[in-house]
Amino acid sequence: MRDKNLILNPVFVGCLTLLFLNDHLFKTMYHNGATGKLSDMAGIVLFPMLLAYLFPKFRENAVFVAGAFFIFWKSPFSGSLITLYNRVSPISIHRVVDYTDLWVLLLLPIPYFLIKNSFYLKKINFLKVNVFAVLIPTVFVLMSTSPPYSYFYISEKGTLVFKGASIEIKKTKTDLLREMDVHHVAWVKDTAEVIESLRFETSRMGKFDQNALKNGGAIFTIDNDELRLLILRKIYESSDYKIPELKIGDRTVKNLRLSIEPSYREINSKKFSTVVIREVEIDKNLDHDKAGKELRKIYQDIIISKFKNF
Repeated sequence: MRDKNLILNPVFVGCLTLLFLNDHLFKTMYHNGATGKLSDMAGIVLFPMLLAYLFPKFRENAVFVAGAFFIFWKSPFSGSLITLYNRVSPISIHRVVDYTDLWVLLLLPIPYFLIKNSFYLKKINFLKVNVFAVLIPTVFVLMSTSPPYSYFYISEKGTLVFKGASIEIKKTKTDLLREMDVHHVAWVKDTAEVIESLRFETSRMGKFDQNALKNGGAIFTIDNDELRLLILRKIYESSDYKIPELKIGDRTVKNLRLSIEPSYREINSKKFSTVVIREVEIDKNLDHDKAGKELRKIYQDIIISKFKNF
């Protein structure tokens, strides 16, 4: 018989609420190391309790099953399963391979104690709430963990602009660029991005000639040598890159713009990089549904099949 006290209690509902808010609000607002761990902390407490409720016969082993699944989920071995699921499911899921997340396994004694001593939960459970009022939202929250991206599609240009599409890879920027060369992936510094970022500096370097208003000369001039040196220095320091063409399976996308930044999620961050996908050109004038399908396919293929395997 299922013990509804395992999910109709403030601990479970609190973790579920935290998981939802963190995945769909806090990560977007703050996007830092703390928000990266909060979901794992909440999930590792509520998941064993959910398993114990759904499968009463395996109640005693729910914590161990949850721990084993979490280790598998955070390993590269789950990548193929996630890719297959996302190709057939209307709600996509993702995860970042980050072994530092495994420390949350230290929280497993909390659900272990609560499952073994559920009579404590009986004193504080929500007796007047139907179990499905908690169970159904739980399924949707677990299935819709934070999307790896948000985006908008510029129809007339055929451009997908991403926000938050990134992955941690165990390579330095230098090593990744070298691997791209080995795989014959041509890349260049995204000079347009650099020049756009210098609009303010450029305006400050200009000189206004009021007398030129009368004689028809150039009213605004810039010291070209100084500007050239500034642009060259900024290009050298920039982490923004562009891949004019990238073959993905049987198709080719154009003008993939990305950044390769230091990773701050890993313990030994000097050996890791964060690849941030900014935008890519696909077919023009697609309707919303087709653009969404293209987004999912391109994101998975670029992030998982390409950069992760370089």
